[in-house]
Amino acid sequence: MKVKELIKLLVDLDDLDAVIDMSIDEEGNSFGDIGKGVSEGKLFNGEKVYTLYPSNSEMPEDRYLEMKAEE
Repeated sequence: MKVKELIKLLVDLDDLDAVIDMSIDEEGNSFGDIGKGVSEGKLFNGEKVYTLYPSNSEMPEDRYLEMKAEE
């Protein structure tokens, strides 16, 4: 998903003050493009949360030529 597609997806949500969760494994071992589906829920503290899901899951060495961490 391109940045402009992600921005449109987020701007079209009902609650722009909601929390965003990304569905990934805890260790960050796999990466994937963001799918177009979004789930809506509530956190234990009552805040609305939207969960984004990957459309696929790949190992970093299969997806990236080079990867640098942003600080």
